[in-house]
Amino acid sequence: MPLRLLRENGYAGAIYPVHRDATEIQGLRAYASLLAIDQPVDLAIVAVPAAGCEAAMDQMLASGTRAAVIFSSGFAETGAAGAAAQARMGARAREAGMLLLGPNCLGAMNMREKVFATFSPVALGGAEAGALALVSQSGAFGGYAFSMARDAGLGLGYWITTGNEAGVQVADAIHWLAQDTATRVILVYIEGCRDEPRLVTALAAARSAGKPVVVVKVGHTPAGARAARLHTGSDTGDAARWDTLLLEHGVHRAATLGELFRLGHVLASGRRPQAPVSALAILSISGGVGIMMADRAEWHGLALPSFPERPAQRLKGAIPFASTANPIDVTGNVFAQPQVLVAALEDAARCGCYGSVVTFLAAAGKAPGVWPALQACVDILASDPTAAPSMFSGLMSPGQVAWLESRGCMVFAEPTQAIDAVAALARRA
Repeated sequence: MPLRLLRENGYAGAIYPVHRDATEIQGLRAYASLLAIDQPVDLAIVAVPAAGCEAAMDQMLASGTRAAVIFSSGFAETGAAGAAAQARMGARAREAGMLLLGPNCLGAMNMREKVFATFSPVALGGAEAGALALVSQSGAFGGYAFSMARDAGLGLGYWITTGNEAGVQVADAIHWLAQDTATRVILVYIEGCRDEPRLVTALAAARSAGKPVVVVKVGHTPAGARAARLHTGSDTGDAARWDTLLLEHGVHRAATLGELFRLGHVLASGRRPQAPVSALAILSISGGVGIMMADRAEWHGLALPSFPERPAQRLKGAIPFASTANPIDVTGNVFAQPQVLVAALEDAARCGCYGSVVTFLAAAGKAPGVWPALQACVDILASDPTAAPSMFSGLMSPGQVAWLESRGCMVFAEPTQAIDAVAALARRA
């Protein structure tokens, strides 16, 4: 699979299959050992049973191999003997100055350089490089997340699974990505940490570089902790201590895969709110949904200042039964009076009182009279750098969503997800 991925996805460097018996693999000359290649290699991808890893390590060290990805399982996750073998392998790599990823990992991918050092088939067909990077202790989590990101149109520049971490740890990957100019947001799945100071240093480097880190931390229940020990041999640690550590370093927490990528997308592409960052305007054509969004905003600690007096008077003049408290209920009357909706949106975005504006449209975006008026308003706001960022929720076609996103807006099917996005941007700011 690694050979196929490298070749089909356009890797431009030299590839040397190594096999003790075969003379040719997938049309490439195969070598009996690394030493037979007669020059050091940059990266060895090791796919042999655990019992063969020590001999593979002998070859790598003797030939001057610079780095290795070891897929092989059967180490610390299996017990004391496996842990001892893993420790020996890690120590030998460190002494020789060779970087080691794994063992018991799914490998890594660098979409910019077309390096596919993985046996996961998720990369068949290639992948577009983007501003997000994913680091995962779990290979299967990483593979599934990769597929989700691609299906959602979210480009990953780097994809790194660390497995048992005999060498490279999640912290090392975060630290390296913090210095990578093409990476804007770092997404992380982590079970446990063997070296807390190393992780603290990495998170500090990311924060200093202005790179948001979004973390899914698992193993905070007895069942999860037990599963992590059997999975990668990880000690998941004390949940309260993890909460404190991540909070202190400005890390964004996600509980699910969907939330991980929503936050990544928001933090990579969202405009930062104008001051006051925690003040939010909620516009809704549904009083009930407005209440739900207000509950979520208050749960996040976001402020909901009332509509300023002059815009409130304009709205009341057009729709006397509209609410000018926040949430601002423009009512279902917008189907008959779309200009009232867009006037309220423009007033909220440009009055200087709000850091962000979230508008719930329900099905109004599909109404022929509403959509052109909304487009004209969004174009005006997109050209005004002082306008508060706009987010929308409602039933819209893919074309409408793409049009809004091309103007710097964000669109969410679930109204409370838009509130979560505001909270993430306010926290980053």
